[in-house]
Amino acid sequence: MSMKLVRFALVGATVALAAGGGALVAWLGSDGRLGYTEPRGNPTAETDGLFPLAPVAERRPLPGFTFADADGRSMRLADLAGKVMLVNLWATWCPPCIAEMPALDTLERRLGGDRFQVVTVSLDRGGMERVLAWFSRNDIRALTPYAADPAQFGNAVLPTSLLVDSQGRVAWHGSGLRDWAGAEAEAAVKALLAE
Repeated sequence: MSMKLVRFALVGATVALAAGGGALVAWLGSDGRLGYTEPRGNPTAETDGLFPLAPVAERRPLPGFTFADADGRSMRLADLAGKVMLVNLWATWCPPCIAEMPALDTLERRLGGDRFQVVTVSLDRGGMERVLAWFSRNDIRALTPYAADPAQFGNAVLPTSLLVDSQGRVAWHGSGLRDWAGAEAEAAVKALLAE
């Protein structure tokens, strides 16, 4: 085999590896997670393809589960009673969860306080340590980090969100990506605050 042919083969192999590696990094994302979000459903002019917020037919008490705050203190949603809450079950490995987290942070920054709180509960197997690192890396500052044992939720679809009135009843629930910083979400929260 001639040296010219060997060089050509080596250059070709290097280019192929670089192109393939670049495609793999683009697909996985720079930190190894999948780099996509879920399909946006059937787009409409009103929702821009995000799932609309629709109230439940009958408000029922919030299901009970335990979770922990950043200090490891065990809590229940009843511990936050008296507030309107947007409870969001999510995980750092869930692309649509990651996509909506900045909007949840914005909603908490705009409306959060004594009467309203966005309660994001991570179902990561890595627990609070993983959540705190993810919040820090992604500049999530307004939200309070919480984590729960994912075994409590069986085969839950993520993200799952529940909008809860001040009496602890679920006023709306759904799964999938939503624009929590948009006008529709803000109006839904303000309507519950006005009750």
